[in-house]
Amino acid sequence: MKTDDDTLVREYLAAVERESTALPPAARQELLADLSEHIEVARAERPGDIRAILHEVGDPRTIAHTALHELGHTTTPPTRTPKRRRSPAWLPLLLLLISGALPYAGDHVLLSWISVAMKITAVVMVCRSRHWTAARKWAGLTLATLLPATMNVIWYLAFVAPRNYAVIDTWRWPGAVVGFLLTLAGVGWLWRTRAR
Repeated sequence: MKTDDDTLVREYLAAVERESTALPPAARQELLADLSEHIEVARAERPGDIRAILHEVGDPRTIAHTALHELGHTTTPPTRTPKRRRSPAWLPLLLLLISGALPYAGDHVLLSWISVAMKITAVVMVCRSRHWTAARKWAGLTLATLLPATMNVIWYLAFVAPRNYAVIDTWRWPGAVVGFLLTLAGVGWLWRTRAR
């Protein structure tokens, strides 16, 4: 068992040595000596737990990269993370406008569901966007989505639920216009306050 642990430690230190070839020889030897000492102290405290100890010490490549970075060497290129493409600022705003007008384009239930899906997509896009600060996102989305939705719920509870059809026909278009104007105001405010 002891020889298996020794083999694991030797393989680990060899991997660190391979990964740190860009270090100057003195720095590489000092790094290996420090790691070896650290591992031996941990083995004395927790015998038989070598795999966990090596895992806690870290990945050999990460250790070598950190040591290079601490010495100020930049010979190894940093790993490139793919950049997330920025969606244009106008796209979620256009979705908000369409989703605000779509439910009033006809009496089909499908239009309402498409409108809800578009609104959710637009809200997610605005929330993930770097075009606005968090405060501007909240203000714009409140004006463009929450206020019109609240107005629609109140309209539904006051007129549709009690089945007061005479009032529904009279107030349908003014309610739709006010809701769309709120959405338009929120979209306009987001457009004016976007970061270019």
